[in-house]
Amino acid sequence: MSGTVVTLGAHVLDILGRYVTHIPERQGSVLLDEIRLAPAGSAAGTAVGLAKLGLEVATVGAVGDDALGDVLIRALNGFGVDTAHVVRKPGVQTSASILPIRPNGDRPALHAIGANAVYSIDDVPWTLLETAAHLHLGGNDSMRGLGRDGTAQILRRARDGGATTSMDILSEGSPKLLAILKPCLPLVDWFMPNADQACRLTDSHTLEEAASRLLDLGVGGVVLTMGGDGSLLATAHERAHLAAHEIAVVDTSGCGDAYCAGFIRALRLGWPPSECMKLGNAAAALVAQGLGSDAGIRDLDDTVRFMRETPLRSSKPSCRN
Repeated sequence: MSGTVVTLGAHVLDILGRYVTHIPERQGSVLLDEIRLAPAGSAAGTAVGLAKLGLEVATVGAVGDDALGDVLIRALNGFGVDTAHVVRKPGVQTSASILPIRPNGDRPALHAIGANAVYSIDDVPWTLLETAAHLHLGGNDSMRGLGRDGTAQILRRARDGGATTSMDILSEGSPKLLAILKPCLPLVDWFMPNADQACRLTDSHTLEEAASRLLDLGVGGVVLTMGGDGSLLATAHERAHLAAHEIAVVDTSGCGDAYCAGFIRALRLGWPPSECMKLGNAAAALVAQGLGSDAGIRDLDDTVRFMRETPLRSSKPSCRN
């Protein structure tokens, strides 16, 4: 087994602007404070966070053979992410989102699925997965080309090689999606959706109910991120809630991916799960204070310092319907 952490899944180029209070009518225009590009998506965004936190990271997925793909690959390489296994799909655009960031940090999205949808099981670099220390599947629900059995096959091969595994999703979640994910869940050590996704997946009214249903389906542990309300961890033997840090939010893009990166980094350090939550929490808070999923995090030492020194806010976890 190598020391490489592999992220496999959605690769997106975000085009972000702040702050957007309204879309002008007809040919009107609005002046913004900032516009920038950022590597994003549940695989690419998590890979950036992991690399910043000091891990050897390879990311796996698809982009188009276009200028957007060039920009995304160059940005990932700039953070030290190995993109040798990101395939270029001719005739298909790179997945991209236009994100008008609101003053409160909310981010409605205009999205083109693009190359993520055509990544197939034939594109998977099996040798890389079989020697990985950890595999994070990010947004595999957007990768239709893997078919119904592809995700389980990927997880099984990685686990057989000795990797620990984690997974999150991109879509809102529904019982129909849960039926598709069921064969994968016993192969997932840590399932890390946001709270609303978990409640919609399991048709639950409380976070405890959602977490329990996911554990019953074979997941090793569940971590539910809740934005300003913090996060909830559930295993067969433990329940823990951690409040979010008290910060001024600029943009929530990529906060879930940053949380996953921090949690995985702490796992690789051998921290217990409740302590892994703290590093994920800090990474997410750092990202939320800048524009784009690649903002905020500097390195592991700075993130740990922020984790220890920045106060937490009070919060009450709940599902939002």
